[in-house]
Amino acid sequence: MNQVILAAYLLACVVSASLVVTAAIGDWQISRDRATATAEVLSTGSKTLVRFPDDDGRYHSPTSGLKYPGGLTVGDRVQVEYERGDPENVKVSGRAWTLAFLPAISTWAVSTVVAVVLAGAVRWWFRR
Repeated sequence: MNQVILAAYLLACVVSASLVVTAAIGDWQISRDRATATAEVLSTGSKTLVRFPDDDGRYHSPTSGLKYPGGLTVGDRVQVEYERGDPENVKVSGRAWTLAFLPAISTWAVSTVVAVVLAGAVRWWFRR
């Protein structure tokens, strides 16, 4: 049972680290081929959807949502940076991958507490 708990904990640690790594990679890709635009916030919730024109005047509304959308509400107009070759990769201008540390650390901390409590419960159960 301890091996299962350890495996689940290690998976949670990998997920936590991948939150930061994927954010950094996405920002790096934007910085290599960066364009800016003014976007309108269409919806907020589990993901924030925006609509913005590219350099050619074509409008894009990335289905994966906007990166680092904290504090935005429907109808807001916000400056965004996007990858010219992939307008699905879009973030709020001036915000960076370092914002991914808070959710990553939170995920890791909760996972650590759960793993310790489960390991303690298993140890107690088998000692009885």
